[in-house]
Amino acid sequence: MTLVNMKQITLTIKDDKKIGFLIELLEQFDFIELKDVRQKHDDGYDLFASAGIWKNRDIKAEDLRKRAWKRSH
Repeated sequence: MTLVNMKQITLTIKDDKKIGFLIELLEQFDFIELKDVRQKHDDGYDLFASAGIWKNRDIKAEDLRKRAWKRSH
């Protein structure tokens, strides 16, 4: 089978309870290839642990923006 004729579609499932049924149904068709494209996330990072990292620092948001967008030529 050539990859040239293959098409991809993206589905948005409104009801999580129906995902299993849909996957089971689609697996019955030999012309459909299912790929798991769930986004992976890093369980090791805790967003809330970063709270307060700028506490007691004399720096303003405008200064951070200037530093972030500063480009060296």
